Amino acid sequence: MTWAIVADSSCNLRSFEPTAPDTVYRFAPLKINVAGREYIDNADLDVEDLNRRVAAEGAASSSSCPSAGEWAELFRCAENVIAVTISSNLSGSYEAACIARDLVLEEGGHRIYVLDTRSAGGKLEVIVEMLDRYLHDGERTFEDACDYARSLERSSQVLFSLMSYENLSKSGRMPKMAGIIASKLSIRILGTASPEGTIKIVGPAHGERKMNQKTVNTMAADGYRGGLVYIDYVDGQRAAHELADMIVQRWPTAQIRILPCGALCSFYAERGGLIIGYEWFTTR
Repeated sequence: MTWAIVADSSCNLRSFEPTAPDTVYRFAPLKINVAGREYIDNADLDVEDLNRRVAAEGAASSSSCPSAGEWAELFRCAENVIAVTISSNLSGSYEAACIARDLVLEEGGHRIYVLDTRSAGGKLEVIVEMLDRYLHDGERTFEDACDYARSLERSSQVLFSLMSYENLSKSGRMPKMAGIIASKLSIRILGTASPEGTIKIVGPAHGERKMNQKTVNTMAADGYRGGLVYIDYVDGQRAAHELADMIVQRWPTAQIRILPCGALCSFYAERGGLIIGYEWFTTR
């Protein structure tokens, strides 16, 4: 029985290799549109060059989701497929994946589940890795794996520690007034995913250390007590490591992965941004 864990490229895993037997990982790239040119968010894209082009372009840039056809091609790679997507309230990726699921199910020979993570970035990475661990630990039924994926979604979260808010505000993914005030005051704002899968403001902080402390306190309030954490960064590897050190100081059992953001997350998190995903799921 073969398995595939499939994500869209709001998940910043690019070279992830599953440890579970007969399991593959695939991702469906989103696209960034800058000055009439489309950039595909895959492992070959020069993200730093794209970020420079976005910053230099006066007109608004935009993003677009994978097509149903792209999702369908990935769904055909295994008998059992679990797909994890960016929040359906932030992108059409989930809807396209559901259309693809129905098309491939009609062909027969596949079982497919599409999970709306109500999130982006690090939370998807946590779910992908935890699913791989789950499938590695023994024979699992498709229904059990789907139940586990849903449990992971309920017991994991994402935080956005951002220095710039222009692209989020322009796209309507963050309240414009909050973005304007934060940018003018040159402060970081911590955001999180709401229950509806939109971006909700937690609060501002002056300076990276105070923001890191606010991040750690928010993780604790959510229920994190040590476990898997992904910290994704845009031109901010030092800041990511400083946050990781603070997390480990509080929770020595923390398992931290630090990754650069791909194109989609870089476009919205912008320079200096951090995206933090973490779980507090007790059944390993």
